[in-house]
Amino acid sequence: MKHIAVVLPDFPIPSETFVVTEIKSLLKMGHKITVFCFNRELHWIELPDKVNVIELDSTISNEIGGLFRFNPMNLVKSFICAYHLQEISIKSLLFYGVKLATLAKKYGCEHFHCHFLHNVMAYVLVAAKLADVTVSGVGHGHDVDVNSHDLKYKLQMCNFCIAVCQDMNNTFSLLGAKHHYLLHSGVDVSHFALNPPPDHNNVRNRRLRLLFVGRLVAKKGLKYALEALAKIDAEHRPCLDIVGKGPEYARISEQIKQLHLEEFVCLLGHHTPNWIAQVSGQYDAFIAPFYTPENGETNTSHLAVKEAMAMGLPVITCETTGCREVVSYEVGFIVKPKDTNELKEAIESLNYLKPSIRQKMGILARKRVEVMFDSITQAKKLSNLIEQIHS
Repeated sequence: MKHIAVVLPDFPIPSETFVVTEIKSLLKMGHKITVFCFNRELHWIELPDKVNVIELDSTISNEIGGLFRFNPMNLVKSFICAYHLQEISIKSLLFYGVKLATLAKKYGCEHFHCHFLHNVMAYVLVAAKLADVTVSGVGHGHDVDVNSHDLKYKLQMCNFCIAVCQDMNNTFSLLGAKHHYLLHSGVDVSHFALNPPPDHNNVRNRRLRLLFVGRLVAKKGLKYALEALAKIDAEHRPCLDIVGKGPEYARISEQIKQLHLEEFVCLLGHHTPNWIAQVSGQYDAFIAPFYTPENGETNTSHLAVKEAMAMGLPVITCETTGCREVVSYEVGFIVKPKDTNELKEAIESLNYLKPSIRQKMGILARKRVEVMFDSITQAKKLSNLIEQIHS
C-alpha cells in the first residue's frame, strides 16, 4: 500500500475532524501516513503514534538551491506548472515546492493527498512534479466557491479530485477536471453510541433540548435559529445548547440577551468530539440552520449533521448545497435558509411529536450514516483510487 503524504494548510483544526477520521481510516486500510502542514496548531488531537506531523516552515534551508538535486526533466515540469499557477509567485511556489518534494523523498511518500484546493494545492502540484509522485485533492467549499484562483488548472493537473457533494462534483465536471469523484466525508460510526432519548417523564427534561455543534461563523445561521426560538411561546420553548467557538461568539451572546433567551440558550464553548458523544443522550434533536452568505461560501460536507445522526439525533436543517444528500425526510426537517418562520414551525413540529417517533427518526438517522457515510467504507474507495494511479 502506498505511503500517503496528507497535506494541509493548518493542522490540527478542531472543526476539521474529517481529516483525522480519514487518516485513521486509511491507516486501517494498510497505508502509511505522513502529515505535512504549513502551520502546526497547538490544539490537542488523538492521532496514532506512527503518524508523523511535519510543519514545513520549520524544516530545510536553501530550498531554491535544492532544485538542482532533482531530475532535470522533473525540474522543467515543475517550472511549467509554477508558470501556469498565477495566484502565487514562481519563487514562492518553487521555495515551498522544493521543501515539500524533498521531505516527501526523505520519508518515502508515494502520493500527495491535499485537503483544500486553494494555495496549498498550488505548492503540492509543484512538489509532485519535482518528486515525480501522484497527487489528489479534496474540495471543501470556500476553496471552490470563494478562493478559487487557478482552480481549473489545478483540477486538470491532479491525478484525481474529490468532491464532497454532488453540486461540487458537477462544478468540477464543468471546469474540465481530468478525473473527479463524489466521495462524502466519512464518519467513524463506532465512535458514536446510539443513545436512548431523554426521559420526558423526568421533570428536568420536560422541555425539548436541541444541540448545535460547529464553528461560530455567519454561514452556520445561528442568528436565525435564535430568532425562531424567540417566536415560540416561553411555555413550550425548547432549550438550545451551542457547542463551539468562532468570530460570531460575541454577537451571538449579545443576541441571546437582546431576545431574552438566557434561560433557554447556553453557549458552552469548544468541547472535544469525545465529550459531545458522551452527552448526546441528553438531547432530543440537532439543529443546523445553515445558509449561503453573499460571498458564496457554502456548507458542503455537513459533517456535524452526519455525526449527530450517528448519535441517533433527528435533524432540523436548511436547504443548502449537499443538504439533501445527507438528510432525508425520515430523519429530520429541511426548511428554507434564513426563514425564521419555517424554522419555528419545524422546531414546534418536532416538539409535538411523541418521543417514540423522535426515537424512530434517530434510529433511521443512525442507519443512514452507517450505510452511506461510514468512514471505513469511504476510506476503501479513496484507497482504491490512490492505488490505481501511477506517476
